[in-house]
Amino acid sequence: MFYLLNKIKDRDPIKVGIVGLGIMGKSLLTTLRILDGFGPALIAARRRESLTEAFGVAGISENEYIITDDIDKARIALKNNKYVGSLDINLASTLTDVVVDATGDTNTGTIISLNAIKNKVHIVSLNVEMDSTVGPYLKDLAKDAGVVYSGTAGDEPGAIIDLYDFCKSCGFDVLVLGKGKNNKLDNFANQDDLADDAKRRGINKRMLTSFVDGTNTMLELNAVCNAVGFAPDVRGCHFFTSSPKKLTDDIKLKEDGGLLNSYGIVDFVKGIAPGVFAIVKTKSTFITDEMKYLSMGDGENFAIYRPYHLTSLETPKSIMRAVILGDSTIAPKDKPYAESVTVAKKDIKRGEKFDGIGGYTVFGSLEKAEIQKRDILLPIGILTEGALAKRDIKKGSLITYDDVDLNEESQIVKIRRLQDEIY
Repeated sequence: MFYLLNKIKDRDPIKVGIVGLGIMGKSLLTTLRILDGFGPALIAARRRESLTEAFGVAGISENEYIITDDIDKARIALKNNKYVGSLDINLASTLTDVVVDATGDTNTGTIISLNAIKNKVHIVSLNVEMDSTVGPYLKDLAKDAGVVYSGTAGDEPGAIIDLYDFCKSCGFDVLVLGKGKNNKLDNFANQDDLADDAKRRGINKRMLTSFVDGTNTMLELNAVCNAVGFAPDVRGCHFFTSSPKKLTDDIKLKEDGGLLNSYGIVDFVKGIAPGVFAIVKTKSTFITDEMKYLSMGDGENFAIYRPYHLTSLETPKSIMRAVILGDSTIAPKDKPYAESVTVAKKDIKRGEKFDGIGGYTVFGSLEKAEIQKRDILLPIGILTEGALAKRDIKKGSLITYDDVDLNEESQIVKIRRLQDEIY
Protein backbone atom coordinates (compact mmCIF):
# COMPACT_ATOMS: atom_id res chain seq x y z
CA MET A 1 0.00 0.00 0.00
CA PHE A 2 1.30 3.49 -0.89
CA TYR A 3 4.33 1.73 -2.39
CA LEU A 4 5.23 4.36 -4.98
CA LEU A 5 4.60 7.27 -2.61
CA ASN A 6 6.87 5.67 -0.03
CA LYS A 7 9.59 4.71 -2.50
CA ILE A 8 9.80 8.22 -3.94
CA LYS A 9 10.93 9.44 -0.51
CA ASP A 10 14.00 7.18 -0.70
CA ARG A 11 15.51 8.75 -3.81
CA ASP A 12 16.47 12.09 -5.27
CA PRO A 13 13.60 14.17 -6.65
CA ILE A 14 12.54 13.08 -10.14
CA LYS A 15 13.52 15.56 -12.85
CA VAL A 16 10.76 15.74 -15.46
CA GLY A 17 10.89 17.19 -18.95
CA ILE A 18 7.63 18.36 -20.53
CA VAL A 19 7.34 19.12 -24.24
CA GLY A 20 4.14 20.82 -25.38
CA LEU A 21 2.35 23.39 -23.24
CA GLY A 22 -1.27 23.10 -24.22
CA ILE A 23 -3.86 22.25 -21.58
CA MET A 24 -2.22 18.93 -20.73
CA GLY A 25 1.33 20.25 -20.48
CA LYS A 26 0.38 23.21 -18.29
CA SER A 27 -1.80 21.01 -16.10
CA LEU A 28 1.04 18.56 -15.57
CA LEU A 29 3.54 21.30 -14.70
CA THR A 30 1.07 22.73 -12.18
CA THR A 31 0.52 19.30 -10.62
CA LEU A 32 4.24 18.50 -10.36
CA ARG A 33 4.78 21.87 -8.69
CA ILE A 34 2.67 20.83 -5.70
CA LEU A 35 3.74 17.18 -5.39
CA ASP A 36 6.51 15.86 -3.14
CA GLY A 37 9.30 13.88 -4.77
CA PHE A 38 9.61 15.88 -7.98
CA GLY A 39 12.38 18.34 -8.74
CA PRO A 40 12.11 21.44 -10.90
CA ALA A 41 10.98 20.54 -14.40
CA LEU A 42 12.43 21.45 -17.78
CA ILE A 43 9.65 22.58 -20.10
CA ALA A 44 9.92 23.12 -23.85
CA ALA A 45 7.70 24.79 -26.42
CA ARG A 46 7.97 26.52 -29.78
CA ARG A 47 7.26 30.02 -28.44
CA ARG A 48 8.81 31.90 -25.53
CA GLU A 49 5.36 33.27 -24.65
CA SER A 50 4.12 29.73 -24.07
CA LEU A 51 6.93 29.14 -21.57
CA THR A 52 6.27 32.27 -19.52
CA GLU A 53 2.53 31.64 -19.58
CA ALA A 54 2.99 28.06 -18.34
CA PHE A 55 5.26 29.15 -15.49
CA GLY A 56 2.71 31.80 -14.53
CA VAL A 57 -0.21 29.34 -14.58
CA ALA A 58 1.79 26.96 -12.34
CA GLY A 59 2.53 29.74 -9.85
CA ILE A 60 6.26 29.74 -10.55
CA SER A 61 7.75 33.22 -10.11
CA GLU A 62 10.33 34.77 -12.44
CA ASN A 63 13.18 34.31 -9.95
CA GLU A 64 12.48 30.56 -9.85
CA TYR A 65 13.17 29.85 -13.52
CA ILE A 66 15.40 30.68 -16.47
CA ILE A 67 14.73 30.44 -20.18
CA THR A 68 17.66 29.17 -22.20
CA ASP A 69 18.65 26.91 -25.10
CA ASP A 70 22.17 26.52 -23.72
CA ILE A 71 22.60 23.01 -22.36
CA ASP A 72 25.28 23.97 -19.82
CA LYS A 73 23.21 26.85 -18.42
CA ALA A 74 20.19 24.56 -18.23
CA ARG A 75 22.17 21.88 -16.42
CA ILE A 76 23.47 24.37 -13.84
CA ALA A 77 20.00 25.82 -13.29
CA LEU A 78 18.51 22.40 -12.60
CA LYS A 79 21.35 21.60 -10.22
CA ASN A 80 20.50 24.82 -8.36
CA ASN A 81 16.82 23.80 -8.17
CA LYS A 82 15.59 26.27 -10.74
CA TYR A 83 12.99 25.50 -13.37
CA VAL A 84 14.13 25.72 -16.99
CA GLY A 85 12.19 26.77 -20.06
CA SER A 86 13.58 26.19 -23.54
CA LEU A 87 12.72 26.46 -27.21
CA ASP A 88 14.97 23.42 -27.81
CA ILE A 89 12.82 20.30 -27.36
CA ASN A 90 15.89 18.09 -27.12
CA LEU A 91 16.92 19.58 -23.75
CA ALA A 92 13.76 18.14 -22.17
CA SER A 93 14.74 14.64 -23.26
CA THR A 94 18.44 15.01 -22.44
CA LEU A 95 18.83 16.54 -18.95
CA THR A 96 15.97 14.77 -17.18
CA ASP A 97 15.02 11.39 -15.70
CA VAL A 98 11.85 11.19 -17.76
CA VAL A 99 10.29 13.21 -20.56
CA VAL A 100 6.56 13.68 -21.05
CA ASP A 101 5.47 14.24 -24.65
CA ALA A 102 2.35 16.42 -24.62
CA THR A 103 2.66 17.67 -28.19
CA GLY A 104 0.06 15.57 -30.02
CA ASP A 105 2.24 15.89 -33.13
CA THR A 106 3.37 12.57 -34.56
CA ASN A 107 6.67 13.72 -36.06
CA THR A 108 7.67 15.90 -33.11
CA GLY A 109 6.80 13.09 -30.73
CA THR A 110 9.00 10.68 -32.66
CA ILE A 111 11.93 13.12 -32.48
CA ILE A 112 11.43 13.49 -28.72
CA SER A 113 11.28 9.73 -28.18
CA LEU A 114 14.35 8.98 -30.28
CA ASN A 115 16.38 11.61 -28.44
CA ALA A 116 15.19 10.32 -25.06
CA ILE A 117 16.18 6.76 -25.94
CA LYS A 118 19.59 7.98 -27.12
CA ASN A 119 20.13 9.76 -23.78
CA LYS A 120 18.72 6.96 -21.56
CA VAL A 121 15.71 9.06 -20.52
CA HIS A 122 12.38 7.35 -19.80
CA ILE A 123 9.39 8.31 -21.98
CA VAL A 124 5.83 8.90 -20.77
CA SER A 125 3.70 9.88 -23.73
CA LEU A 126 0.40 11.73 -23.96
CA ASN A 127 0.92 11.53 -27.72
CA VAL A 128 -1.40 8.67 -28.67
CA GLU A 129 -1.22 9.85 -32.28
CA MET A 130 2.45 8.89 -32.41
CA ASP A 131 2.13 5.79 -30.25
CA SER A 132 -0.56 4.25 -32.45
CA THR A 133 1.64 4.78 -35.50
CA VAL A 134 5.15 3.75 -34.40
CA GLY A 135 4.74 2.66 -30.78
CA PRO A 136 5.76 -1.00 -31.30
CA TYR A 137 9.10 0.01 -32.80
CA LEU A 138 9.82 2.71 -30.22
CA LYS A 139 8.91 0.41 -27.33
CA ASP A 140 11.39 -2.23 -28.53
CA LEU A 141 14.06 0.41 -29.16
CA ALA A 142 13.58 1.79 -25.64
CA LYS A 143 13.71 -1.68 -24.10
CA ASP A 144 17.02 -2.39 -25.84
CA ALA A 145 18.36 0.90 -24.43
CA GLY A 146 17.21 0.04 -20.91
CA VAL A 147 14.55 2.76 -20.61
CA VAL A 148 10.78 2.68 -20.28
CA TYR A 149 8.42 3.65 -23.08
CA SER A 150 4.93 4.25 -21.71
CA GLY A 151 1.59 5.85 -22.28
CA THR A 152 0.03 7.65 -19.36
CA ALA A 153 -2.48 6.91 -16.67
CA GLY A 154 -5.48 9.19 -16.92
CA ASP A 155 -5.52 9.28 -20.68
CA GLU A 156 -8.31 6.96 -21.86
CA PRO A 157 -6.03 4.20 -23.20
CA GLY A 158 -4.16 4.13 -19.88
CA ALA A 159 -7.41 4.14 -17.92
CA ILE A 160 -8.73 1.25 -20.02
CA ILE A 161 -5.56 -0.77 -19.41
CA ASP A 162 -5.78 -0.08 -15.66
CA LEU A 163 -9.27 -1.55 -15.82
CA TYR A 164 -8.04 -4.47 -17.93
CA ASP A 165 -5.30 -5.24 -15.38
CA PHE A 166 -7.86 -5.09 -12.57
CA CYS A 167 -10.18 -7.51 -14.38
CA LYS A 168 -7.39 -9.96 -15.18
CA SER A 169 -6.17 -9.88 -11.57
CA CYS A 170 -9.70 -10.83 -10.47
CA GLY A 171 -9.60 -13.87 -12.78
CA PHE A 172 -12.07 -12.61 -15.39
CA ASP A 173 -11.97 -13.28 -19.12
CA VAL A 174 -12.00 -9.87 -20.77
CA LEU A 175 -14.29 -9.84 -23.82
CA VAL A 176 -14.60 -6.16 -24.80
CA LEU A 177 -12.71 -2.99 -23.89
CA GLY A 178 -13.91 0.50 -24.64
CA LYS A 179 -14.55 4.11 -23.80
CA GLY A 180 -17.28 6.69 -23.84
CA LYS A 181 -17.50 9.50 -26.37
CA ASN A 182 -18.78 12.87 -25.17
CA ASN A 183 -18.56 14.72 -28.50
CA LYS A 184 -20.86 14.12 -31.43
CA LEU A 185 -19.46 11.94 -34.22
CA ASP A 186 -19.17 13.53 -37.67
CA ASN A 187 -16.42 11.95 -39.75
CA PHE A 188 -16.50 14.77 -42.27
CA ALA A 189 -16.35 17.68 -39.81
CA ASN A 190 -13.64 20.29 -40.35
CA GLN A 191 -12.15 23.24 -38.51
CA ASP A 192 -14.53 25.75 -40.12
CA ASP A 193 -17.51 23.80 -38.82
CA LEU A 194 -16.13 23.75 -35.28
CA ALA A 195 -14.31 27.10 -34.96
CA ASP A 196 -17.02 28.78 -32.86
CA ASP A 197 -17.39 25.77 -30.57
CA ALA A 198 -13.61 25.52 -30.11
CA LYS A 199 -13.41 29.22 -29.20
CA ARG A 200 -16.27 28.90 -26.74
CA ARG A 201 -14.61 25.91 -25.04
CA GLY A 202 -11.13 27.42 -25.10
CA ILE A 203 -9.48 24.56 -26.99
CA ASN A 204 -7.54 24.26 -30.22
CA LYS A 205 -9.89 23.86 -33.20
CA ARG A 206 -7.65 21.22 -34.79
CA MET A 207 -7.82 19.20 -31.58
CA LEU A 208 -11.60 19.53 -31.39
CA THR A 209 -11.90 18.48 -35.03
CA SER A 210 -9.92 15.31 -34.33
CA PHE A 211 -12.36 14.54 -31.50
CA VAL A 212 -15.54 15.17 -33.49
CA ASP A 213 -14.41 13.42 -36.70
CA GLY A 214 -13.58 10.32 -34.63
CA THR A 215 -9.86 10.19 -35.36
CA ASN A 216 -8.83 10.68 -31.74
CA THR A 217 -11.12 7.87 -30.59
CA MET A 218 -9.72 5.54 -33.26
CA LEU A 219 -6.13 6.32 -32.21
CA GLU A 220 -6.90 5.78 -28.53
CA LEU A 221 -8.56 2.42 -29.18
CA ASN A 222 -5.66 1.58 -31.51
CA ALA A 223 -3.26 1.97 -28.58
CA VAL A 224 -5.43 -0.35 -26.48
CA CYS A 225 -5.48 -2.97 -29.24
CA ASN A 226 -1.70 -2.92 -29.54
CA ALA A 227 -1.31 -3.22 -25.77
CA VAL A 228 -3.46 -6.34 -25.30
CA GLY A 229 -3.81 -7.92 -28.75
CA PHE A 230 -7.41 -6.88 -29.42
CA ALA A 231 -8.83 -5.51 -32.70
CA PRO A 232 -11.94 -3.68 -33.92
CA ASP A 233 -14.88 -5.97 -34.68
CA VAL A 234 -15.60 -3.96 -37.85
CA ARG A 235 -13.72 -1.08 -39.50
CA GLY A 236 -14.34 2.08 -37.48
CA CYS A 237 -16.08 0.11 -34.68
CA HIS A 238 -19.84 -0.07 -34.12
CA PHE A 239 -20.29 3.06 -31.92
CA PHE A 240 -23.00 1.90 -29.54
CA THR A 241 -25.53 3.98 -27.63
CA SER A 242 -25.89 2.65 -24.12
CA SER A 243 -25.55 3.39 -20.38
CA PRO A 244 -23.37 1.87 -17.65
CA LYS A 245 -26.18 -0.43 -16.54
CA LYS A 246 -27.02 -1.60 -20.08
CA LEU A 247 -23.58 -2.24 -21.57
CA THR A 248 -23.87 -6.03 -21.48
CA ASP A 249 -27.36 -5.88 -23.00
CA ASP A 250 -26.24 -3.69 -25.88
CA ILE A 251 -22.76 -5.09 -26.59
CA LYS A 252 -22.97 -8.81 -27.26
CA LEU A 253 -22.54 -11.41 -29.99
CA LYS A 254 -24.89 -11.72 -32.97
CA GLU A 255 -25.86 -15.20 -31.82
CA ASP A 256 -27.11 -13.63 -28.58
CA GLY A 257 -29.08 -10.91 -30.37
CA GLY A 258 -26.32 -8.32 -30.59
CA LEU A 259 -24.03 -6.91 -33.28
CA LEU A 260 -20.62 -8.41 -32.50
CA ASN A 261 -19.00 -10.99 -34.75
CA SER A 262 -16.52 -11.96 -32.03
CA TYR A 263 -15.02 -11.01 -28.69
CA GLY A 264 -11.50 -9.75 -28.05
CA ILE A 265 -12.51 -6.39 -29.51
CA VAL A 266 -12.64 -2.67 -28.72
CA ASP A 267 -15.45 -0.18 -29.25
CA PHE A 268 -16.84 3.15 -28.08
CA VAL A 269 -20.17 4.22 -26.66
CA LYS A 270 -22.39 7.27 -26.52
CA GLY A 271 -23.94 7.61 -23.08
CA ILE A 272 -21.12 6.65 -20.72
CA ALA A 273 -18.58 9.47 -21.19
CA PRO A 274 -16.18 10.28 -19.59
CA GLY A 275 -15.93 6.67 -18.48
CA VAL A 276 -14.15 3.56 -19.70
CA PHE A 277 -15.37 -0.03 -19.47
CA ALA A 278 -14.63 -3.72 -19.77
CA ILE A 279 -17.12 -6.47 -20.47
CA VAL A 280 -16.03 -9.65 -18.73
CA LYS A 281 -17.05 -13.22 -18.08
CA THR A 282 -16.15 -15.42 -15.14
CA LYS A 283 -14.55 -18.86 -15.40
CA SER A 284 -16.74 -20.39 -12.72
CA THR A 285 -20.49 -20.70 -12.23
CA PHE A 286 -19.88 -20.12 -8.52
CA ILE A 287 -18.16 -16.77 -9.27
CA THR A 288 -20.94 -15.89 -11.73
CA ASP A 289 -23.45 -16.38 -8.95
CA GLU A 290 -21.30 -14.27 -6.63
CA MET A 291 -21.21 -11.44 -9.19
CA LYS A 292 -25.01 -11.57 -9.33
CA TYR A 293 -25.11 -11.45 -5.52
CA LEU A 294 -22.82 -8.41 -5.64
CA SER A 295 -25.40 -6.64 -7.86
CA MET A 296 -23.06 -6.61 -10.87
CA GLY A 297 -25.79 -7.80 -13.25
CA ASP A 298 -27.70 -10.89 -14.25
CA GLY A 299 -24.80 -12.55 -16.14
CA GLU A 300 -23.40 -14.37 -17.98
CA ASN A 301 -21.40 -11.27 -18.96
CA PHE A 302 -20.74 -8.36 -16.62
CA ALA A 303 -19.68 -4.75 -17.21
CA ILE A 304 -16.89 -3.23 -15.13
CA TYR A 305 -17.16 0.54 -15.45
CA ARG A 306 -14.90 3.40 -14.36
CA PRO A 307 -16.79 6.71 -14.58
CA TYR A 308 -13.82 9.06 -14.99
CA HIS A 309 -10.33 9.57 -16.36
CA LEU A 310 -8.34 12.54 -15.08
CA THR A 311 -5.99 13.03 -18.05
CA SER A 312 -2.70 14.72 -17.08
CA LEU A 313 -3.61 14.83 -13.38
CA GLU A 314 -2.85 11.09 -13.28
CA THR A 315 0.37 11.34 -15.30
CA PRO A 316 2.63 11.61 -12.18
CA LYS A 317 1.64 8.04 -11.37
CA SER A 318 3.03 6.90 -14.73
CA ILE A 319 6.17 8.97 -14.20
CA MET A 320 6.81 7.32 -10.82
CA ARG A 321 6.05 3.89 -12.22
CA ALA A 322 8.55 4.36 -15.06
CA VAL A 323 11.37 5.81 -12.95
CA ILE A 324 10.95 3.78 -9.77
CA LEU A 325 9.63 0.46 -11.04
CA GLY A 326 10.98 0.48 -14.62
CA ASP A 327 7.45 -0.36 -15.77
CA SER A 328 4.93 1.12 -18.19
CA THR A 329 1.29 2.03 -17.63
CA ILE A 330 0.44 1.08 -21.20
CA ALA A 331 2.72 0.08 -24.06
CA PRO A 332 2.50 -2.04 -27.21
CA LYS A 333 2.51 -5.76 -26.48
CA ASP A 334 4.75 -6.78 -29.39
CA LYS A 335 3.48 -6.20 -32.95
CA PRO A 336 0.68 -3.96 -34.27
CA TYR A 337 -2.78 -5.53 -33.89
CA ALA A 338 -4.74 -2.58 -35.29
CA GLU A 339 -4.08 0.47 -37.44
CA SER A 340 -5.76 3.87 -37.76
CA VAL A 341 -6.11 4.06 -41.53
CA THR A 342 -6.80 7.17 -43.59
CA VAL A 343 -10.11 8.13 -45.21
CA ALA A 344 -10.70 11.16 -47.47
CA LYS A 345 -12.98 13.82 -45.96
CA LYS A 346 -13.50 15.46 -49.32
CA ASP A 347 -12.58 15.07 -52.96
CA ILE A 348 -8.81 15.48 -53.12
CA LYS A 349 -7.06 16.53 -56.32
CA ARG A 350 -3.76 15.23 -57.61
CA GLY A 351 -0.94 17.38 -56.20
CA GLU A 352 -3.07 18.65 -53.29
CA LYS A 353 -1.42 18.89 -49.87
CA PHE A 354 -2.67 16.79 -46.98
CA ASP A 355 -3.13 18.54 -43.64
CA GLY A 356 -3.24 15.45 -41.43
CA ILE A 357 -5.06 14.75 -38.18
CA GLY A 358 -7.76 17.26 -37.27
CA GLY A 359 -7.64 18.98 -40.67
CA TYR A 360 -9.80 19.43 -43.74
CA THR A 361 -8.67 16.51 -45.88
CA VAL A 362 -8.73 13.22 -43.93
CA PHE A 363 -9.98 11.34 -40.88
CA GLY A 364 -8.85 8.09 -39.27
CA SER A 365 -10.71 4.79 -39.01
CA LEU A 366 -9.65 1.77 -36.95
CA GLU A 367 -8.89 -1.40 -38.88
CA LYS A 368 -7.33 -4.80 -38.20
CA ALA A 369 -3.56 -4.73 -38.80
CA GLU A 370 -3.64 -7.66 -41.21
CA ILE A 371 -6.18 -5.88 -43.42
CA GLN A 372 -4.15 -2.66 -43.36
CA LYS A 373 -1.08 -4.59 -44.43
CA ARG A 374 -2.90 -6.61 -47.10
CA ASP A 375 -4.51 -3.56 -48.70
CA ILE A 376 -1.51 -1.24 -48.09
CA LEU A 377 -3.80 1.25 -46.36
CA LEU A 378 -2.10 4.42 -45.15
CA PRO A 379 -1.77 4.99 -41.37
CA ILE A 380 -3.01 8.51 -40.72
CA GLY A 381 -0.15 9.29 -38.34
CA ILE A 382 2.44 9.45 -41.12
CA LEU A 383 0.60 12.13 -43.09
CA THR A 384 3.04 14.84 -42.03
CA GLU A 385 3.67 18.25 -43.56
CA GLY A 386 4.77 17.93 -47.16
CA ALA A 387 2.66 14.90 -48.07
CA LEU A 388 0.93 15.22 -51.47
CA ALA A 389 -1.78 13.33 -53.34
CA LYS A 390 -0.38 11.37 -56.32
CA ARG A 391 -3.82 11.04 -57.92
CA ASP A 392 -7.41 12.23 -57.55
CA ILE A 393 -9.10 10.69 -54.50
CA LYS A 394 -12.86 10.57 -53.97
CA LYS A 395 -14.50 11.68 -50.71
CA GLY A 396 -15.04 8.69 -48.42
CA SER A 397 -12.33 6.58 -50.10
CA LEU A 398 -9.74 4.66 -48.13
CA ILE A 399 -6.30 6.07 -48.94
CA THR A 400 -3.40 3.73 -49.70
CA TYR A 401 0.36 4.19 -49.77
CA ASP A 402 0.10 4.22 -53.56
CA ASP A 403 -2.12 7.33 -53.41
CA VAL A 404 0.38 9.54 -51.58
CA ASP A 405 3.85 11.02 -51.87
CA LEU A 406 4.95 11.06 -48.24
CA ASN A 407 7.51 13.39 -46.72
CA GLU A 408 10.29 10.80 -46.52
CA GLU A 409 12.47 13.23 -44.54
CA SER A 410 10.13 13.26 -41.55
CA GLN A 411 11.28 11.07 -38.67
CA ILE A 412 7.97 9.31 -38.18
CA VAL A 413 7.91 8.19 -41.82
CA LYS A 414 11.45 6.84 -41.48
CA ILE A 415 10.60 4.99 -38.28
CA ARG A 416 7.35 3.66 -39.72
CA ARG A 417 9.28 2.27 -42.69
CA LEU A 418 11.55 0.44 -40.24
CA GLN A 419 8.58 -0.82 -38.24
CA ASP A 420 6.93 -2.17 -41.38
CA GLU A 421 10.11 -4.09 -42.24
CA ILE A 422 10.25 -5.72 -38.80
CA TYR A 423 6.57 -6.60 -38.32
